[in-house]
Amino acid sequence: MESLTASMAGATVVEKKKLGLKPLAAKLPKNPSNQVVDVDTNIRKLVITKNQPIFKYSIKIEYFYRRLDGSECSVEFSRSTKNGTGHEEDKDRCQRVYLMAAKKFAAGDASQFFYDRQASLYTLKNLKIGQEGKAFEFKNDISKRANFLKATLTIKPVEDSFQATTNDITRCISSCPGLSDKTLLEAMNNIVSGPAINNPEVITIGSCVHYLFHPEQYGIQTHSYSAGERYSAVGATKAVKVMEGTDKQNPSLFLVTEIKDTLFHPDDKNLLDLFKTFQGFRTDMKANSPGAQNLLKACEGLDVYMDYGAGAEAQERMVVSIKGFGEPAAQCFFETPTGKTNVVKYFQQTYNLRIQHPNLFTIEAKGPKGGKMNLPVEFLVVCNSQKVTTSQMQKNEQKDMIKLSAAKPHDRRARTDQVVRAIGLGGKKINEFVDVEQPIRIKGVQLPYPKISFAGNQAAVLPNPSSKIPTDFNSAGKFLEAVALQSWELCYIQGQEVRGLKEALVQEMARCGMIVKQPDVTLIVNGDLRSVFQNAKDRKRQMLFFVIPERSELHQKIKALEQEFDVLTQEVKKETADKFFKQPQTRQNVVNKIANFPISQTNMKLGGLNYHITSPYFTPDLLIVGFETASRGGSGDGPVSVGFAANMMKHWQKYCGAYIFVPRSKDVFGPILKDTMIKIFQTARGNGRLKPSEIIVYFNGVTEGQYSMINEEYLPLIKAAWEQNTNGSQPPKITLIASSKTHNERLYKNERGQLSNLTAGTVVDHTIVNPVLNEFYLASCVARQGTTKTVKYTLISTDQEKQSMQRLETLTNDLCYDHQIIFHPVGLPVPLYIAGRNSQRGSVVLHESGARVKDGKIDYEKTNEELGYSKKALFGTRFNA
Repeated sequence: MESLTASMAGATVVEKKKLGLKPLAAKLPKNPSNQVVDVDTNIRKLVITKNQPIFKYSIKIEYFYRRLDGSECSVEFSRSTKNGTGHEEDKDRCQRVYLMAAKKFAAGDASQFFYDRQASLYTLKNLKIGQEGKAFEFKNDISKRANFLKATLTIKPVEDSFQATTNDITRCISSCPGLSDKTLLEAMNNIVSGPAINNPEVITIGSCVHYLFHPEQYGIQTHSYSAGERYSAVGATKAVKVMEGTDKQNPSLFLVTEIKDTLFHPDDKNLLDLFKTFQGFRTDMKANSPGAQNLLKACEGLDVYMDYGAGAEAQERMVVSIKGFGEPAAQCFFETPTGKTNVVKYFQQTYNLRIQHPNLFTIEAKGPKGGKMNLPVEFLVVCNSQKVTTSQMQKNEQKDMIKLSAAKPHDRRARTDQVVRAIGLGGKKINEFVDVEQPIRIKGVQLPYPKISFAGNQAAVLPNPSSKIPTDFNSAGKFLEAVALQSWELCYIQGQEVRGLKEALVQEMARCGMIVKQPDVTLIVNGDLRSVFQNAKDRKRQMLFFVIPERSELHQKIKALEQEFDVLTQEVKKETADKFFKQPQTRQNVVNKIANFPISQTNMKLGGLNYHITSPYFTPDLLIVGFETASRGGSGDGPVSVGFAANMMKHWQKYCGAYIFVPRSKDVFGPILKDTMIKIFQTARGNGRLKPSEIIVYFNGVTEGQYSMINEEYLPLIKAAWEQNTNGSQPPKITLIASSKTHNERLYKNERGQLSNLTAGTVVDHTIVNPVLNEFYLASCVARQGTTKTVKYTLISTDQEKQSMQRLETLTNDLCYDHQIIFHPVGLPVPLYIAGRNSQRGSVVLHESGARVKDGKIDYEKTNEELGYSKKALFGTRFNA
């Protein structure tokens, strides 16, 4: 792991081989269990006319302009790489040109043409334009820019997949992903979207999310807010997929529709008028004032267009994103070819515009050549159809949107069906050859509960008849491995001590079997945490136990200082501690609450084990690893924090791990996988875990497009790591599994016609899964509010001869019970769950301490060395329990 930077620096650019030509794991039979339950879905079968040909054409749309020197230049909009508003406006430009061209080549029959507003057109008839295609040119009603010359649309048959038919469903799927032909799927996604795109009451964002303009007309609840004039809209996501269906020999197309509640900014709103809707705004507000900073938080990243000059033309307006607030227009000076001027004078001289509020901060935005420019608020207008990001939301907005999204199963299902009908995605024939059926009902399997044992083989009660949720269990005695806590401190902010907590904690630790001494009480004075940690380090404390208010800003500092000083910490909210003594409750309730949290966490952090899981498939010879990242790859600035965890401690049901910072890219796991696996193997061997019979690795958050990468690139890296760590010995059996929560499939328990959340442990591995891949949906825990979101797991690769879906599903479900901190299952198998928490911890430490920079670039080796745990004594412990 320490050689991460060196290995990346020494990499050379080579032409990458095409992935997807190696098959994923062979299809396994479904779980044969007869413990079945009825499961409703949001998945609808598509019945399509047989032998219907579908033709695919490439579209190229260019605008041509005259440069100042008289030469011509062109801009292609049909392969837009922009984000957000810019991308949507490029699609609008394409749609405008396409509609003009379609009048010529479609002969007025638009019902047989389906354009994605970028580079692809699907038709139900052959245009017979030859391989060279056909070009169309337009000069009028396109652009009003003075230097605009013309727009062209060129249409050609796609060479490699020009024609498909509705009989080609099996060609869309392959155990070798690189051999699948997605033409029919792409076409059907466009065709099914047709009614929504053509509905004037619907707005389409991207290619698969459709929102109702006036949901109140359908009796659908929404929210609106005076500050920022924001409003919620309801829509539905849509995806056409190939699924197994009920005929195993003939897979079918299915439509997945999921409700989407989103908060939007107002359309075409003058930015100054928008700012006036926020309480406390003044037209002489300075950029560094508290009010301006709160306003910036609500509007940072918002796209606006210039309502002057060339930007006044809606078809050619210049769009910028709000990056910050700058000096007032009257005080904002910059150099021009004719000398120094300020924003007020520049707008007067260049545009003959008088700025009405010269003492108001300006908007900072990225200039056309990459520099910074300052623009007057009053000449900017909010672009259309912009979603409010989470970081822009006010607390009341977040709360309301969570409530809308957290509908109970029967309400969510009914609301989804209502929105789908209103948008035009279901319940009727589409283009005379596609029927959308009602959502399907299938059978799910109810997996057995694992046995959970505390000290003395005292078993927890599962299912628990005394709990509202059967998977919530109580401590059945003392911890299985209770540790000693001899030197520790209880830390309060001065003046916020909780009387009696010290004695209660000590008493409950002892009741759980821990050998514990009274802690020293330390007060945090004037926020001085550093001296608290330095003193603890000098005194060789085992732990600093913080009791801080929920709204305290100390959390990030505590975690950053834990990493810096290598001193274990634990936190509990003061409000939680207060409840132990202020609310009337029985002694047993106090015992359960304190024992479950935070005592169970304390024991695990110090290296103990609270309970043991007995499972037919979770055995001591398995090494189970999880990789997760809290922030996804893609464009933007790095670093990304990748978390990992494994059962590499002395006891095979204890987990530890850490995080690693990597550059933001499409593949955040690959660059560090080998070194991280070596670190895991070394740690396991050092703890006596010499040679497992099988290595199981879960990767969370990967997309289907990355399955081949896991199969063909990650697997050799894991084998190479084993061989390097063991001097070339043959690796154990290896099983790789991908998991994801980003899918839109929703599953509901149907009990005599009544919909509810799935019972924890419900699994589905047939009908709604990929016909050639091993997929299963698992609801491992109960949703405390709203509707359960099942996790989809895909078996990527395995050389375990005894592998079965029953084994994978049961093992994965049993691992969800092994968190040890809270006494109920979590939503992911514990190696993944802990890896995700580690990833979040890395993000916190990075935000607090900042990446290390060398020569203007992030120094990843130094950042990982100084901000990571790999060289800390706390590595190899459950420090982030």
